[in-house]
Amino acid sequence: MSILNYTVIWIGTGVILLAFIISLIFSKSNKAYMNGFFFCVLIGLLLSINTIISRFFFLYDKQISFLIQNTLFILELFFWTLFFLKLLRDAKNKRIIQTLFITTLSLAFYILYYNSTDQSNLHVLGLLNICKTIFCILFYHNLFKKISDQNILLEPSFWIVNGLIFYSCLSIPFYGLNNYITLQFSPLISNNIFSISNMLIIIMYLFFIKAYLCKPHLHRP
Repeated sequence: MSILNYTVIWIGTGVILLAFIISLIFSKSNKAYMNGFFFCVLIGLLLSINTIISRFFFLYDKQISFLIQNTLFILELFFWTLFFLKLLRDAKNKRIIQTLFITTLSLAFYILYYNSTDQSNLHVLGLLNICKTIFCILFYHNLFKKISDQNILLEPSFWIVNGLIFYSCLSIPFYGLNNYITLQFSPLISNNIFSISNMLIIIMYLFFIKAYLCKPHLHRP
């Protein structure tokens, strides 16, 4: 693993940990969707911790690490689905979200079942990110369809979805071309390329931190 990869992983873990701490501080919210969003942040932290343990503790069983990682990927999609169901409450969007979740989950289990479990399945992660990207597009469609005087820059959901689509959309090529990148480039270069996807995660969690600091989210007695 390159120095760049190490650095990005540690910085990313620090940013995610900061987001988690802030989520605990502002845990009381008058917005229902923020309560479920906490678990998305928690799973992100668990994924990062699992990655660090697997990279730096050589006695840690890699197969167990990848099993935990793939399980957390699925759980993360589940909580993102709950987040968008609370955010987009009309019947049409709920049907689309539920159908998309079931379809994506079925395809993910199919890919995991017919592929080796002793390695990280980035194709599954790419598939899950496509699903999350579509969730975000539904949010934007619903947002810009309504004419409102509300300042969306003060709305936590706006920053959360911005961060999510930034990462999910831009990371799809890296995960989809995982095999090609690994075969065509040396380990050093391929690791540096995949560091870009980790940088996208860092930026996403900076958006999440901004969402928690939005004034409407602060608890008022």
